[in-house]
Amino acid sequence: MNERKQLKYNIVLNTNIGNKIGTLSAKINDDTLECVIAVMKNENYFSGTINSYGKFKIQGHLKTLTNNINCKGEGYLDDSSITFTLNAEGRDLIVSGTSVVKAGENI
Repeated sequence: MNERKQLKYNIVLNTNIGNKIGTLSAKINDDTLECVIAVMKNENYFSGTINSYGKFKIQGHLKTLTNNINCKGEGYLDDSSITFTLNAEGRDLIVSGTSVVKAGENI
C-alpha cells in the first residue's frame, strides 16, 4: 500500500532562551517522513522514518543566528497534533503543535 500524506502544524519550539513560534510542514510517503521546520526566520530541513502509528525519528540541522546545529529527534504525530523532542548537540528542545488544516481539507 502506497500512503502519501501532507500535514502542516503551528508549533512552539521550547528553547533555553524562550519559546519560539513557527510552523512545521510534513510529507509522509509510506514509511518516509520529510519535514520543514520554519522557526526563527529560517527553514530547517529534516528527514527520517515514521511507522503506521505516527511514531517517527528525524535528523537534520537547526539554523541559529550564529551556526547550524546537528539535531536528531523522535516523537509522535497524527492529523491533529505533533509532539517531539529534538536533541540539539546535547540540549533537548521540546516541540509541540496543532494542525492548521481542518479535518477533510488538504494543504
